[in-house]
Amino acid sequence: MKKRLFAAVVAAAVCISAAAGCASNKKDAVDQKGKTVFPVSSYDETLPIAMGDVMPFYDDGVMNIYHLRDDKDGIYYHPISRLTTTDYANYVDEGVALNYEKIPNSVDAALGTGSFIKDKDGNYHCFYTGHNDNAHDDDVKLDYTEVIRHAKSTDNQKTWVKDEEFKLYGGENDFRDPYVYYDAEENLYRMLVTTRASNCGVIKSYSSPSLDAVWKDWKDDGIFFKNDGGDYNMECPSYVEYNGFYYLAYSEQGENRVTHYRYRTQKNGEWKKFERDSIDSSGFYAGRLEKAGEDLYAFAWCAKLSGGSTGGFDWGGNLVAHKIKQLPSGELCAVMISSVKETFSTPVQYKNINGGKVSGFSFDGEKFAAHGVEKLAKNVTRVSFSINFEALDGDLGITFGLDGKYDNRLGQGLIAFDGKNNSLTCYNNVSSILRYGSPLASVAFNYETGADYQVDMIIDGEILTVYLNETVCLTARIPNMQKKNFAFYSNGAKAQIKGITFYE
Repeated sequence: MKKRLFAAVVAAAVCISAAAGCASNKKDAVDQKGKTVFPVSSYDETLPIAMGDVMPFYDDGVMNIYHLRDDKDGIYYHPISRLTTTDYANYVDEGVALNYEKIPNSVDAALGTGSFIKDKDGNYHCFYTGHNDNAHDDDVKLDYTEVIRHAKSTDNQKTWVKDEEFKLYGGENDFRDPYVYYDAEENLYRMLVTTRASNCGVIKSYSSPSLDAVWKDWKDDGIFFKNDGGDYNMECPSYVEYNGFYYLAYSEQGENRVTHYRYRTQKNGEWKKFERDSIDSSGFYAGRLEKAGEDLYAFAWCAKLSGGSTGGFDWGGNLVAHKIKQLPSGELCAVMISSVKETFSTPVQYKNINGGKVSGFSFDGEKFAAHGVEKLAKNVTRVSFSINFEALDGDLGITFGLDGKYDNRLGQGLIAFDGKNNSLTCYNNVSSILRYGSPLASVAFNYETGADYQVDMIIDGEILTVYLNETVCLTARIPNMQKKNFAFYSNGAKAQIKGITFYE
């Protein structure tokens, strides 16, 4: 059954102003009607159910966000569920599309990532991963842990019927995350699969003239791309042609845990990479590219944290969506989706701890300084400002989770614009101005003195994304931000923060 998907706090605050949506100096004054930027899969009453790998599919003006739902019952887990949206602020929970099979020897004991595509007859196809943790047990006796499976919908994605005979094996236990697309030049469907060859991660290619073909009629075309940065698995591949460039995206199941991309300018040309070859940071995992008309988007999930609020990223969390801007060189930059910016565009006023309006701060860089601000609202909040370094020493930014109205203190976590180390970084285990702990997420960015860098930040619940100069972005999770004080700080940076504006 369809249901409107609300944010973590189901009941939105009601605007007490006479004019709905008006500017106000009262936090949570805007009735956001349950809008959310980083939705979960669904809710069990009010408890959120996290989502994992995302399988975006654009069809007839609607973005279908198929995804692995974080449901687990022993070896049976991860049904494929679906959200739909047209504006990336209002989401509808369409429920589970494909479920696992609670049968010990089923190849679908657990489900893994797949992809969705529409054929010329208007029918819908899903190619997905079947997985069984106990595949090699004596009482199960499956040849491999993973297999590519197929399901079809003939009623506009309302119901899906599995093709029980379709079992495409690749001769490896790691054989998963199929991505199927149509090759118009050759009038073929192609399937990219994450797997391994010669102890290295590779993406293999298969082809078929029909989506209804039996498994043995999918031709093995060999290796499409071999890992050029290590031997790790390249998870959740996606492939798009966009404005004369061909892009392959995949996620690193390795130390860096980011979504990389490669490009080429000819269909069968050499794969190349830019110096910055990732979309977002480690807070944006299993990212996939998807076109919607003339626009290009990237979708992934921001994980829950292990070990409490100061832990690292775990598995399953909230959806993250970016609009992708293509530079003339072909480089891809993640920017805020325009409909998200328009939705959360009502100015609200924040005051510092002394009651003054927050608009900007100047730091001399001689010592640590932080200017406390009143408590962050529970509403989705957008913050816009610019930064300008007079000298590339130290870092400055926003620190969250202060336990009271304090100047010159750091909270539990912070977002650092680091001129000294040329990075945009999130720390979530801050103990002092000398010890930030290990970075939770970070992206490289080269600052110059005297330049104004525009920052647009969106905060929803525990998650935030920082967009820097429409060039790089960083998504991270910092618990305990809302209803706690925060501050703008400088730790040795001679710089200015200007034009601070808050929106709900």
